[in-house]
Amino acid sequence: MPKATRIVKWRQKREQRSRRTGRTWLKLGGVGLIIATVLTVLSVLAVSGGTAVAYTTFTQGLPDYSQIETLGRTNETFETTKIYGLGADQNGDGTRDWVLIYEVIDPLGGDRQWVEFAQLPQDFVDATIAIEDRTFWTNEGFDLQGIGRAFYEYVWLGGAIQGGSSITQQVVKNNLIEPERRVVQGEPGWDDYRRKIEEVLLANRMSQEYTKEQIIEWYVNSNFYGNLAYGIEAAARVYFNKTAAELTLPEAAMLAAIPQSPALNPIDAPDQAKTRQELVLDAMFRDGLISREELVAAKFTPLPIASSLEERFDIIAPHYALRVRQELEQQFGAEQMLRGGLRVYTALDLELQSQAECVARAHVARLSGALGSGLPADEASSCPAIAFLPTPNTAELGLDRQVNNAAVVIIDPRTGELKAMVGSLNYWDDSIDGSFNVAADGLRQPGSSFKPFTYLTAFAQGYTPATMVLDVETDFGTEYNGVAYVPQNYDRLFRGPQSIRQALGNSYNVPAVEVMSWVGVDNVIRTAHKMGITSLDGGPNQYGLSLTLGGGEVRPLDMAYAFSVLANGGQMIGQPVPEARQRLGFRSLEPVTILRVEDRNGVPIYEYNQPQQQQILTAPLAYLMNDILSDGQARCAGFGCPNVLELPGGRPAAVKTGTTNNYRDGWTVGYTPQLVTAVWVGNTDNTPMDNVPGSRGAAPIWHAIMAYALRDAPIETWSQPPGVAQRTVCRPSGLLSNGICPTVNELFLAGTEPTLIDNMYQQFQVNRETGRLATIYTPQELVEIRTYVVYPDRAADWVRENEIDAPPTEYDTIDNPNMEGRGVALGSPRPFAYVSGVAGAVAITGTVQMDDFAYYRLAYFEGLTPGQLRQIGEPVTEPKENETLGLWDVADLEGLYTLVLTAVRNDGTFEELSAPVTIDNTPPTAVITAPRSDQTFSTNDEFILIQTEVSDDISLDRVAFYVGGSGVPFAISTVPPHTGRFQVYNSGCFSFRVVATDAAGNEGESTAVGVCVEE
Repeated sequence: MPKATRIVKWRQKREQRSRRTGRTWLKLGGVGLIIATVLTVLSVLAVSGGTAVAYTTFTQGLPDYSQIETLGRTNETFETTKIYGLGADQNGDGTRDWVLIYEVIDPLGGDRQWVEFAQLPQDFVDATIAIEDRTFWTNEGFDLQGIGRAFYEYVWLGGAIQGGSSITQQVVKNNLIEPERRVVQGEPGWDDYRRKIEEVLLANRMSQEYTKEQIIEWYVNSNFYGNLAYGIEAAARVYFNKTAAELTLPEAAMLAAIPQSPALNPIDAPDQAKTRQELVLDAMFRDGLISREELVAAKFTPLPIASSLEERFDIIAPHYALRVRQELEQQFGAEQMLRGGLRVYTALDLELQSQAECVARAHVARLSGALGSGLPADEASSCPAIAFLPTPNTAELGLDRQVNNAAVVIIDPRTGELKAMVGSLNYWDDSIDGSFNVAADGLRQPGSSFKPFTYLTAFAQGYTPATMVLDVETDFGTEYNGVAYVPQNYDRLFRGPQSIRQALGNSYNVPAVEVMSWVGVDNVIRTAHKMGITSLDGGPNQYGLSLTLGGGEVRPLDMAYAFSVLANGGQMIGQPVPEARQRLGFRSLEPVTILRVEDRNGVPIYEYNQPQQQQILTAPLAYLMNDILSDGQARCAGFGCPNVLELPGGRPAAVKTGTTNNYRDGWTVGYTPQLVTAVWVGNTDNTPMDNVPGSRGAAPIWHAIMAYALRDAPIETWSQPPGVAQRTVCRPSGLLSNGICPTVNELFLAGTEPTLIDNMYQQFQVNRETGRLATIYTPQELVEIRTYVVYPDRAADWVRENEIDAPPTEYDTIDNPNMEGRGVALGSPRPFAYVSGVAGAVAITGTVQMDDFAYYRLAYFEGLTPGQLRQIGEPVTEPKENETLGLWDVADLEGLYTLVLTAVRNDGTFEELSAPVTIDNTPPTAVITAPRSDQTFSTNDEFILIQTEVSDDISLDRVAFYVGGSGVPFAISTVPPHTGRFQVYNSGCFSFRVVATDAAGNEGESTAVGVCVEE
């Protein structure tokens, strides 16, 4: 290391040491006190020779160590924690009772079989001592070196005041020290040092009074081994379905490692448990307890771990119940959660939960080909919500769409309460990995259901629901491995100019990507995080513009909670995120699952009385989004009217669907002021469904749940808050009316109303016979006023493909009748035309008719500023009328030139015309970038998208797409991204080529690319 670098690092370390000097001396004082006390004990023992005298001198007021003798010999059992949900109104009188959904119980049902030392496997005893207390057989109840090492790590390395305890000390701490004093909270105080001293003194006394065999027996029978297993016998049965006496060496080593970190057990954390097992085996080999052969064999012996603990017990709403258990452990600790006899009352509405479960199962069964209700008769009879499932399309009956799972989240936005959560269709079904909670833990791509975050960001930046976006094929750059990003709509069609209201309501993709490009990916991610999305933490560069189409991954629970902010007028309501899990820029509240917790005596120790509120969005901003997402007319073009997103009775509901590529995920997230429901449908292993968009997969479930849950609730909507204005604007421009455009009433955030007049709808005077623009010479009886829509240049291909009339660009050819054909005029090339000499000389046409005519001449000069004049041919003395005036050889010219026609009279006077033209003799280049040569497609594909890379040095006119030897193109593109669609009708192999033509008529052809279409 260079000297300068060493100095910098040394100074950094010195500064770090100086910053913690104060607390370090405090820590050293505690360490010194413990060591001094221990040494004093030893010296007194040595001098007095009387253990009892020394013990009395230093342990007045400490617990009686002899209590340890009753450990495991009493009939004491733990009082279980019970978790309740609100049951259904069985009698119809509004009374609902609390129903037990889960009892946190010991896996052995209270069986406390004690294992005598003689029955303990030697491998397990050796493994425990090797990893916990190497000097156990020889120390005096404590390991002074271990204590010193632990405090060194605490003082100098910043660790917790833990570790360094001998096995005897741990027996003392876990059984004689009060539970609340066992763990240091924050910086250690005097009581923490005192507790450590007590452990050492009691451990020393115990080691004098009892045998090592007794102590190790107490230790392994009272340890917590995770998953409710207390003692080695329970642990052996929980993890390996065998008795402790039957444990093998690799099994013993794995269990011996658990007490240090009970969460890292082979059920909950198999990889970490395996790593810790190998650490134990290494320690046993180091201490000579096993041979190298035994070490290697044990490390490579596969261990059959028992099934998840939860499968052993009857449990209602298992994913919800287990989430509550997890929150209890975080809030109260494992000890109190497991032994404390808590009574926990949750926000779970069991009626909603059961109906969400059965509706989801019924609809997924129908998607899998089941007929009728899709449920067994007994389950269907208890599922009235099925009646609200939309009637399946006859053409869909009996078809297996290859879908096996669903998840549902239901939240009350006004309280933040999680009313129901279906994590999978069947918790106990291993075939769909049913124990995995897709609702809370599953990261899935949300498809278009993510678009509201993009448009909310746009509204906050000043864009409006009336802002015009272009739904046309667009190249947004080469962000994906150099391949142009050309997003497609769900139905592969384009609709041209749209307002944001129309684009969002109908879920058009290209406008959403365009708006994302306006507002910035990072800003949209910030909006999503602020509203409740806890994923998408890879930064904007990880996702790109496709994020708005669901290119990131989110959790259904987060989506429901984020949409609850909209449902509640911009407010997030819930409980605080624990400080340890808070992250800058992310939400600081979360959904509520626990309403009240009572101790074993019925005394409340926690209540969710006053939910916290945060204004995440302004009320006007939230209202704009609610108005668009609940606008049934705005989504008719994309979803039809009526559709599955409409609720009975005309109840307003804001809703958004989502579908990912290849139909891997189908979503519907929607809400009213009273309720938010998010539904995901798909396969847990992320395999594609067979043509199941969100509108067919998730939306029917959403519709049935919302209709059932709100069937007796009053119809509510969102009141328009101050700060929202209404204006009449032109559609699609979103600008103020010019009197000739179609208009609509639109909402705006105050201050964002348009101030410009529409310029898309324009009126032109046209010769009705020729269709050309009228001039002053066009007879008035032939002139009529026509209205045209002038579209942006980027929409040119869309305008042509949809055969939309465009305003004429050429003027009427009728001249002044009094001229009687006289005058000087250039017919071609027209001013600013593009010409090429590749095919031969350019013909110059026009008229030269004038009194006292002598001759005319043609010439040209480079650029627009007259310079060196070069004559074209010889002067001509014959008058011309709409004839060829001369031939111009431009084969060796390139760039901008000015053509000059001079007509001279006999008296020397003349008339002169000029026309700037661009000479282009360089043909364009064309390359097909997709598909790849020899790529294979399916007849299920609607079309093959041909993407190109074309360029021209001056001006490209069009790109034509051909298949095989056809002389007629199947597609023509005049604006980027220059793509063509080949409709797939049948199987076979096809060869594609493209021909690019520039404005001067030069052509460049690509190399052909061959692909095959299979059945």
